[in-house]
Amino acid sequence: MTIYFTSDTHFGHANIIRYCNRPFATVEEMDEALIANWNAVVGRGDEVWHLGDFGWHDAKRMRSIFQRLNGKKRLIIGNHDGKEVLDLPWSAPPSHYAEASVDRQRVVLFHYGTRVWNGMRRGAIQLYGHSHGRLPGSDRSLDVGSDCWGYAPVTLARIRERLATNPPHLGEPDEMDDA
Repeated sequence: MTIYFTSDTHFGHANIIRYCNRPFATVEEMDEALIANWNAVVGRGDEVWHLGDFGWHDAKRMRSIFQRLNGKKRLIIGNHDGKEVLDLPWSAPPSHYAEASVDRQRVVLFHYGTRVWNGMRRGAIQLYGHSHGRLPGSDRSLDVGSDCWGYAPVTLARIRERLATNPPHLGEPDEMDDA
């Protein structure tokens, strides 16, 4: 089983095409491309952490899209996730925040990018969405939104490659971990 991360798919949200300059002519074209890209990398036995803003308004459409996506899916709630998204059959109840261990890496998961997080001075990395690539990452914090990764979920290995090329993180002082 491989674990993937993504955010801000905004299935069914026509205006996101214009807001984020996505390369799609229609919302239907965007949704089909996002589904195809997801299923091209995620297998049925894999797991995907979706860090918010899964989809937009239409419960029947969200359920149909959700059922077409491979893998066990978990949701970190984003600002656009309404009842139609929260009521989908996620593999665990949706939450606003989570910490996980993936390949012995502590990962803090939140829809929003933050400057400080639990365990940051002990090697924990923070993954976020919401900013659609407009909030620069660091060597410990990164946007996993679909706009940043070719409209597909991404593995921790690829995330680590990008983290290694980012500038150092400027967060809380080292002595704060000892408080």
